[in-house]
Amino acid sequence: MHWRGMRRGGRLALAALAATVAATAPALADDGVPREAWHTWSPAGPQRDEELRGVAARGPADAWAVGYRENTAGVDVPVAERFDGRAWRATSVTGHSGAGQLDAVLPLSGRDVWAVGTWNDAPAAQDRSLAEHFDGRVWRSVPLPQEPADRSAYPSALAAVRADDVWAVGVTAEDRVGTPRPLAYHWDGHSWTSVPTPGTGGDAMLQGATADGAGGVWAVGVAYDAQGAGRPLTEHWNGRSWRIVDAPHTAGQGESLTAVTAVAPDDVWAVGGGGPADGTSHPLALHWDGRSWTSVAVPKADANLHAVSADSRSGLWAVGEQQGVDTPAFTMRWNGRAWRIVPAATGPDGKGASLFGVTTVPHARPGGPSAWAVGSTLPRLQPTWHPVIEGFGAAPAPTS
Repeated sequence: MHWRGMRRGGRLALAALAATVAATAPALADDGVPREAWHTWSPAGPQRDEELRGVAARGPADAWAVGYRENTAGVDVPVAERFDGRAWRATSVTGHSGAGQLDAVLPLSGRDVWAVGTWNDAPAAQDRSLAEHFDGRVWRSVPLPQEPADRSAYPSALAAVRADDVWAVGVTAEDRVGTPRPLAYHWDGHSWTSVPTPGTGGDAMLQGATADGAGGVWAVGVAYDAQGAGRPLTEHWNGRSWRIVDAPHTAGQGESLTAVTAVAPDDVWAVGGGGPADGTSHPLALHWDGRSWTSVAVPKADANLHAVSADSRSGLWAVGEQQGVDTPAFTMRWNGRAWRIVPAATGPDGKGASLFGVTTVPHARPGGPSAWAVGSTLPRLQPTWHPVIEGFGAAPAPTS
């Protein structure tokens, strides 16, 4: 199994890294008005054999979701969908032909949207890094730094300080799976360049990134010891260099971080998961207060978190998947004092879903989605899978 195949199930690891049951109708408040809840929205067609990996929003009428679709020839091709305030609509990723997928998207303006992922270099038996840019009309491929011929590259997260100061982080691996090492690429407004990151003394990868609101960038992931046990990895870019910042780790547990978001320079959250060698898992949440990272209690669940997003008005959300249930989709919300599980959507479009991306919606409209979550039903290993988009708010109006 190659690297991307391992990532599909949401378990990112050297060999294999390490919603609750929801009501089918929205709960009613005492006055009979439906409370906000997660509801499924219709993705752009054809709505089959597609997985959405990342999502980001600039406002209530401008959001993007990216991933891949298996076409009629059995080839995975990149997918990008846009929400215009009424419905999700497909865009044509014309800058790339052949097998590939997009894992992260970052809209900076209506004419400046970045997406990164990988494409399959079949003759070399490697996966190469892929960057796509949307200028308001079309998607175009933009070259990323070339890695050695025997190393695959997987950029999986994006963060921007400014339009001419954008970061992509991820992992490179020898022959797709061996000796993983962190990847960091920087866009200066003209081209992408590779920037070295500190050595961890062994295998490591970066999986999430966010601007810190003060000109710097956080990147998170996992570092492995000689026995292959993972521990949380956090790195900070201060405008000149990357440095590793100590993060708490539970002794005897394999733990990793998959995503990070910043409310303010002294209010940063990173999430992921971990567990003992017996295969059970638990959600993981760390908080940066401007001085140090600390572990924050999360609800008990056999689950891993894949994404986190914060907005000063829409709050703080984390999503992922749990094990041993018919619908793995798992979402948590921070209420200012504690993390609470919020049931994910069910029904025909939500049944069997796993969630891989989440974004809060800046300046969300009353009743409209204040957060988006995306994923697919693929991890349930159904013969035909479909993409999943969930919005937190009132139920969407029926569409023809």
